[in-house]
Amino acid sequence: MKYRKSAAILSFITLFILACQDEIPINELSKAKQAIDKALTVKADEYAPEEFGEANRQIAAAHEVMIKDEKPEESIKNADVAYTKAVEAYNKSAVLYAEAGIRKAEEAIAAADDAYAEKLSADNFREAKDLNAGAAQKYDAREYEESIKLSQAAYDKAVLAKDESLDNKYQLQVKIDEVSSRISRIEQYDYEAYAPGQYNLAVENLKKAQDEYNDDRIKDGFQSVAVADKNADEAYRLTMNGVTSAKIAEAEEAVRAAENSNGASSATEDMDAAREALANAKLSRDNGNYDDSIAYCNEAIRFSNDVIESGKNAAVVASGDGSDTDKDKDKSKGKSARGEVISEDDDYYYYKVKSWAKYGDCLWQIADEYYGNPRLWTRIYKANKKRISNPDLIKPGWVLKIPKIKK
Repeated sequence: MKYRKSAAILSFITLFILACQDEIPINELSKAKQAIDKALTVKADEYAPEEFGEANRQIAAAHEVMIKDEKPEESIKNADVAYTKAVEAYNKSAVLYAEAGIRKAEEAIAAADDAYAEKLSADNFREAKDLNAGAAQKYDAREYEESIKLSQAAYDKAVLAKDESLDNKYQLQVKIDEVSSRISRIEQYDYEAYAPGQYNLAVENLKKAQDEYNDDRIKDGFQSVAVADKNADEAYRLTMNGVTSAKIAEAEEAVRAAENSNGASSATEDMDAAREALANAKLSRDNGNYDDSIAYCNEAIRFSNDVIESGKNAAVVASGDGSDTDKDKDKSKGKSARGEVISEDDDYYYYKVKSWAKYGDCLWQIADEYYGNPRLWTRIYKANKKRISNPDLIKPGWVLKIPKIKK
């Protein structure tokens, strides 16, 4: 309020000066007023209240002397004191205000850093730091007005960097969701047996990252989620290595059983396929392709079971007298110039597939030969669904069950 009063007084003085230029010390009063205004630009009312207050009191006194006593020399004296005090207030305040401006910008830069402006608002963040570094240099050179301008510009850039970073903080949530998805995948397997420590660390650091995201501590959040990501990768690797190793052991046992079965010599293509699948399973595991490794293990087990089943079917044939009855000959007459019937029972013919490239063996052709209607291929497919995953792909050496048509 008192500074508004001073301003009013100065305005009045200006008008009075215009009316009484010969009596009033125009230059002295104008000089004092300009010094007071300049002191205000560095917040002298806050940083040098005593000196600034005295400057205002002296210029007010100069006005009072002019009005009451009309003694120009007294008014000049008061104006000179007002000028001196205003300059003192400016010099004292400029240092403190410049120093405070640098600190204020540093705090804003630190807040932007917490929001990970280094990544999410890189240009604004870099400019803020450069501007404040310039402000510090000007401060050291005692160029306080320039220092104040630069620190204010640095503050504005830092605030902009923080705001832009918070607008882009969704990028942290995306990363958190990615790691969370990986952890969920680990939970589908027996992680407690293979990587309990790494799993727990991943969960702990992911929660920390989410809390930091919620608190707008974006830089800390990115650091925490990076640690969680590393923990999750290690937990996944250890878990899947353990799971696939156990699956490979199961496949190895199946392959050994097939090699020791009667079918090993008759179903050589399936036997070779089982061994190849097992080798691929091990290679895939060693290369970190765990899903492929498990798929190859399942193939090795399936082919091994086919070998064993083929041996059983061959044993059924071997147990007969080695010749067909007239009835059997009638049933098999004209059946499959491509493949061969290795045995039969009351419900099925057991048909060994030959090469497609050489013989054109496929379910369509087999159905045509056995039923006289290729559209009945679905009967064969349904009877062999455990073996045939793709009806367009049957492999040489497979033994298929051909359902007999009941009469």
